[in-house]
Amino acid sequence: MSLTHFQALVQQLGARLGAPDMHTDDSGYLALTIDSVEAHFQYEPDDGIVVLFTRLQEVEIERAAEIYGLLLAANLFWQGTNGATFSIDFDTGKVFLADRRRAEGLSEQELEDWLEGFVNIAIHWQQRLETANAGGALFPDESPAANGAADHDGFPGVRV
Repeated sequence: MSLTHFQALVQQLGARLGAPDMHTDDSGYLALTIDSVEAHFQYEPDDGIVVLFTRLQEVEIERAAEIYGLLLAANLFWQGTNGATFSIDFDTGKVFLADRRRAEGLSEQELEDWLEGFVNIAIHWQQRLETANAGGALFPDESPAANGAADHDGFPGVRV
């Protein structure tokens, strides 16, 4: 897929989303905000890859070990990220969620579905990080009965 083809897909997606003027810059970069998620697309012509990423909030330093453990568990086979991957910016402490796809054969519908799923999982993790940063439960149900082998949001038996 060429940059021109990716740019055409983005314009078609913009028309479907009610933003007919949506387009990438000359390098294939686009930032857009959907439901409080600032999503970024970057086309990488050398690799034929499209990267989709967002910056989430910083992790509360007092709970960093527990929250980083939660994020690491979510990365395990992408169970808690819908195929995306978490990373931490060492300098700022911000959490990133990123995904990448081969550009070759990527259709307009696949681009839309990918963006929708990515935004939904980003919203989920924004909420989880806000709760964790505020001192709330790392897992939705941390009752004594839930400890051990219970399924915690897709992470069987994981305790952090």
